[in-house]
Amino acid sequence: MVFAACARRHGRTPAWVCGRDLSDLPLDQLVADFESRDAVAGFASVRSSQSFHLVSADDHGLVTRIAPMSGDGVLINGGFFTFRPQIFDYIREGEELVEEPFQRLMSERKLIAYRHLGFWQAMDTFKDKITLDRMEARGDCPWMLWRTSPA
Repeated sequence: MVFAACARRHGRTPAWVCGRDLSDLPLDQLVADFESRDAVAGFASVRSSQSFHLVSADDHGLVTRIAPMSGDGVLINGGFFTFRPQIFDYIREGEELVEEPFQRLMSERKLIAYRHLGFWQAMDTFKDKITLDRMEARGDCPWMLWRTSPA
């Protein structure tokens, strides 16, 4: 996992951001939103880049609805996290961050999601890498904000 340096020291408790995927997510806005709230942890919620369909069926297995996941308002954990140092008070040895610790944070209303509907692509598999390499070869790189940001 790649950690982005986002410790802010302007008289406030530092916030850390980490992420492993590619996105045009405005990290400054993610951190500002997090710092303005009383949360211990947060993450970017994004649209899945997968082409799955959600299926609803009745008790007899008769399909009542099929809809693309991307068009159904479903958001997933985008892998970009914000934390305060207190996060370590919620994590016990051997636990998965988004399971037990996040459940405790949710019960205390200390976990937030930053909705990002812009570009997001996982970088988990070889297929993901090929997809991103092809996008780069075409010059279609929305995650490369440094190329489009004003000087």
